[in-house]
Amino acid sequence: MRLSARLVLAFALVALFASGITAALVWRAQQQRVHRFLDRDLPRAIETGVHPPGRPHRFLEEQRRLLDELKEANLRAALIALLVALGVGGALAWRMTRPVSELTRATRRYAEGDRDARALVRGRDELAELARAFNELAARLQTEEELDRRRVADIAHELRTPLAVLKGELEALADGMLDPDPETLERLVEEVDHLALLVGDLRLLSLAESGELRLEPVPHDLAGLLAKSAEAFAAAAEARGVALELDLAPAPARIDPARLRQVVFNLIDNALRHARARIRIRCGIEGDRACFEVSDDGPGIPAEDLPRVFDRFYRADAARSRHAGSSGLGLAIVRAIAEAHGGEVTAAGRAGGGAVFKVCVPAAGD
Repeated sequence: MRLSARLVLAFALVALFASGITAALVWRAQQQRVHRFLDRDLPRAIETGVHPPGRPHRFLEEQRRLLDELKEANLRAALIALLVALGVGGALAWRMTRPVSELTRATRRYAEGDRDARALVRGRDELAELARAFNELAARLQTEEELDRRRVADIAHELRTPLAVLKGELEALADGMLDPDPETLERLVEEVDHLALLVGDLRLLSLAESGELRLEPVPHDLAGLLAKSAEAFAAAAEARGVALELDLAPAPARIDPARLRQVVFNLIDNALRHARARIRIRCGIEGDRACFEVSDDGPGIPAEDLPRVFDRFYRADAARSRHAGSSGLGLAIVRAIAEAHGGEVTAAGRAGGGAVFKVCVPAAGD
């Protein structure tokens, strides 16, 4: 039985029960009063001459007729109460169940694939809150599905280029159009390395997003980690004519050194691609957090791109080609590892030009 039918039946039963009890009580009270009048008040009235002795039977008939009329009136009242209850109950049931029916239809449409299906929100009661919660959930799921589709498309795009290069080179080798010289083989190895890097980075991101990225946090000084990381990039920076400036204060943190080294490497590598002459690395303690910054003097990040710089495969310059040795996931990995440590990463532009990336993680306790 539908909810609206159950509500109408409940209203009707309540009305019938209430009117029946009321009629029964009224009928009993009326009978008691009439009997009392006949047994006590009428003989006394005859004795005193109020009612003539020759007319008691007529009086009794009038009393019985009165009781019949009262009984009929009670039945009519009960019937009217029942009809009113059915009418009012039906209207209330329809009004109460309409949001539920609309929510059911919206849910069924969403389940059938209509991701734009939404429930109509009326009022501020619990049913309206339920419809609003459904709409918010549907919107969030729709957004996540769109993001997943974009991610799959981005991954397919990133995989397509090295696979196409490998296929073309291998077909040319098989047809004898290319000689298997060291230069050709090195080019093929580079494409394979790029594919391996992309797959590894995607796996790391997948583990981080599912909460399965395993960390082994230990007390470690960020200053030492940053100094060693900068030393690893010293030759590349010198070859590009970029100076690495260090401003490192002691910053003991509870981190997984290997994972956080990935963060530092990605940020320095990113800065090295854009810096004109200088990269500055600094660290220190800020409250209960250990923080470090990597800044460059490059062209900077447009304000409209700042919210998306940590998205997978996002490039502020759509025309910029993929860098050799890069999977396009570096900044996404930076955010994933920082958040896995219970920290955060932010990006900002510098007043004099360039970009600043700041990472904060929990400081090590005493």
